[in-house]
Amino acid sequence: MAFHGPASAQEALSDEDRAGFFRYLPAAPEIKLPKLNIVPFWTDDLKKARKAYNKGDYDRAMKFFSRESEGGNPVADWYLGHMYRLGQGVPASDAMAYSYYQRVAENFDPDEPDHQRLQIMVDSQIWIANYIRRGVPEAGMKPDPARAARVYLRLASTYGHPEASFALGVMNLKGEGMKKNPAQGLKWLTAAARKRHPEAQAYLGDLYWKGNAVKRDQVRALMWYSLAAETADPQEDPNIISRYNEISGELAEDERLEAQARARVWADQYPAAKHN
Repeated sequence: MAFHGPASAQEALSDEDRAGFFRYLPAAPEIKLPKLNIVPFWTDDLKKARKAYNKGDYDRAMKFFSRESEGGNPVADWYLGHMYRLGQGVPASDAMAYSYYQRVAENFDPDEPDHQRLQIMVDSQIWIANYIRRGVPEAGMKPDPARAARVYLRLASTYGHPEASFALGVMNLKGEGMKKNPAQGLKWLTAAARKRHPEAQAYLGDLYWKGNAVKRDQVRALMWYSLAAETADPQEDPNIISRYNEISGELAEDERLEAQARARVWADQYPAAKHN
């Protein structure tokens, strides 16, 4: 049977979740008591900007986000980074997106007491690492995977961020920015998979399907793809859903049943995160 993604993927999500942000929430480390005199997280203009953004009125959103950005609001900078990265209301520009994410990262405080503000700071650093890894030609920034790996390592080690773990897994397997280390790469991929990162699960599925870096095991491959299809966003990751249906159709019924049983055991042990 074809898999079409979770039926209630948009249930119980925050505005930022629905906008495609906070796809992977970092685990907050132990932090100190709240600081005093923190700048209000959601100002009136920021609320207006977010409301406009969620309605798809990007011109109005840009107006209020830009005003807040000029006042040094990192939340506005974070949104502007996404808007330039995705080309929402403005021409897509990796250089501009990078510059806004960099502004957020410059204010990074590992002891930040506000969890949502901490999420924004960590998320921005993930995007910065992604840009460093592949480079930003329009800004004259060449790829520097070794530097990106150091950022990923810090975020994976400190916050258990699955996006960073996934990147480290792939880079270790390919020898990208570091000496090739398949065993370590598999460890990082598994760490991301435990957080139910769909791309990490799908990547493991491909490794087992082809027998790359692991012993070929097509039942295990389908297990990983079953898990990936369960947590993937059909709009963001249609290739995962398509690949799941493809390889599922190539296995016998008893193999599919075994793969599904293995997937249920894994899902029970490592359930997908629920957003508040």
